[in-house]
Amino acid sequence: MGLRDALGEWFEGEAERATDVATGESAALDLAAEMAEHPRTVTLRDGRELGYATVGDPEGDPLMLFHGFPNSRVFAAAFDGVAREQGVRVIAPERPGFGVSDPDPDRTLTDWPADVADLADALDLDGFPVLGISAGGPYAAATAALLDQRVERAGIVCGLGPMAAVGLRNRLWYYSARFLPPVTKLGLWLGGRQALDDRDAFLESMADSAAPADGPVWTGELGTVVHASMVESRRHHGLDPLVTETALFGQPWGFDLGAISVPTWLWYGKADTVVPPAMGYYLADAIPTAESHFYPDLGHLSTVAETEREVFETLSA
Repeated sequence: MGLRDALGEWFEGEAERATDVATGESAALDLAAEMAEHPRTVTLRDGRELGYATVGDPEGDPLMLFHGFPNSRVFAAAFDGVAREQGVRVIAPERPGFGVSDPDPDRTLTDWPADVADLADALDLDGFPVLGISAGGPYAAATAALLDQRVERAGIVCGLGPMAAVGLRNRLWYYSARFLPPVTKLGLWLGGRQALDDRDAFLESMADSAAPADGPVWTGELGTVVHASMVESRRHHGLDPLVTETALFGQPWGFDLGAISVPTWLWYGKADTVVPPAMGYYLADAIPTAESHFYPDLGHLSTVAETEREVFETLSA
């Protein structure tokens, strides 16, 4: 048995320890628990099942929300309130291998717009804006570039950028997934142990290592929803799809950012310790239609929390 196989057995067994989302703490967490327990899926053109969730106003204008890493459809629970206030119906699909979506080990970043189009067809959607948060940013950019006949507007909040935006130190995690996937899998397992065993301790540790503005957000409602979304991301298919996605970010994206012609907005925190702000500046320069906003004191989650109303107002237009 090779190292990859041995680690695989170890990690897959560990994934079974993921527990159900706690309920009764907040409306958003109760909704997250309901999403985890009652997933929705559609069948894609190649026969795969794609998981998704909807929140907000059921009769509102649609908005496609692309979750971060390692997240799932459960992440959308955090935006139910603001979406209802603004009459927006949020549709949050899960990427292959995340949550209940079937894995696709050979996928590329540019395969995602076809999955989005299939979901939109199943839901009878013609046009819609897209919003990518954190690791969902590259997917929002790809969809805006390659599905521009249906994407009306695009937003990216604290989104990952191409590796060309940063130095070697910031690239190593993504490169390791390309060339040493068992090492990345080990890193993901080690990072996930505390999240599975002790939610509150995990959130406290995230708060301690984050930008000052992020601390109260990690230990508040948004942080607990993110945690529930993280647990759901690996609960059904383990860690291999997470390694696949990490490797994708370390490769050329496969499309031209300069080809994005739809109105696009960027929101970034300059104090972000998760996604380097340099990635936001790179996207601002590369996307010809981009209007960018950079906040000096905000970090990763705090940018999401502080801009959510502006983001939804802008994209729902």
